[in-house]
Amino acid sequence: MPDTISITANGRRYDAPAGQTLDAFLESVGQKPRLVVVERNGRALTPAEARAATLADGDVLEIVRIVAGG
Repeated sequence: MPDTISITANGRRYDAPAGQTLDAFLESVGQKPRLVVVERNGRALTPAEARAATLADGDVLEIVRIVAGG
């Protein structure tokens, strides 16, 4: 099993440790997991799915920050 995986987030390529959780990745790129919505490989994740997700080689993420407004 490789030590690192390659993922793409918002069009940018990242190397991440194999087995890294989505929450840990989000924190590593300066995002607060509870303040974003994530689409993984074309499918939006529920908050529970996002908390339980482990990244896989080749994953494509779209990360959208939640902002308050009216």
